[in-house]
Amino acid sequence: MLARGWPPALLWLVLLAPTSLIGGYALRYVNFDPTPLPYELRVNMLHAPIPFVLHTTFGGLALLVCPWQFVTGLRRRYPRAHRWAGRVYVLCCLISGVAAYPVAFGTLAGSAAAAGFAAMATAWLVTTVMAFAAIRFGRVAQHRRWMVLSFALTLSAVTLRVSLLVPFFLWLDFMPIYRVTAWTSWTANLALALLWLSWREGWPARLAPPARSGVAASDQARQ
Repeated sequence: MLARGWPPALLWLVLLAPTSLIGGYALRYVNFDPTPLPYELRVNMLHAPIPFVLHTTFGGLALLVCPWQFVTGLRRRYPRAHRWAGRVYVLCCLISGVAAYPVAFGTLAGSAAAAGFAAMATAWLVTTVMAFAAIRFGRVAQHRRWMVLSFALTLSAVTLRVSLLVPFFLWLDFMPIYRVTAWTSWTANLALALLWLSWREGWPARLAPPARSGVAASDQARQ
């Protein structure tokens, strides 16, 4: 059973399949072969091949690593492995997130889509760095909550690819859907994660470090 405030075991199992599939599939671009990509995405790779491969490869590795970090039994039984896997995850997010900027601004979908992808990269980097900083200062509960947000943004790769199946199955134009998903693929995930934290633990106050007892007492006295 997962700890309170973490995704339940059933949700973890549901997410494991798409993260494994898409994370593994992303690794195939390490050979710089653009042929498996649709034309609209192939241009991204040709525009910035090295950032594109860095983004997809390390983003894929982040997808493969992160779900296992949420398994309470593994964390407790193998804390050293959990810490090292966490470092690998953070490094993957940082490399993939930074590499996402030149890829985002090379899109054919226009400036609005580029801004959406760049904003997603920024949010991903910020939440991951906050999670890492929290654990470095020993704030375990705060670290876990930031990790929920970071993982939600990592899952944007899954949401994006599922959303891009819509135009193919419904015979719609690809580019308008692509422009919309540049924003919705990550804002929807982030909103759901924030709702989860709000429902389970009372966000946003608990994302911040707890106030010192003396400060809290003086605040109560003023009220």
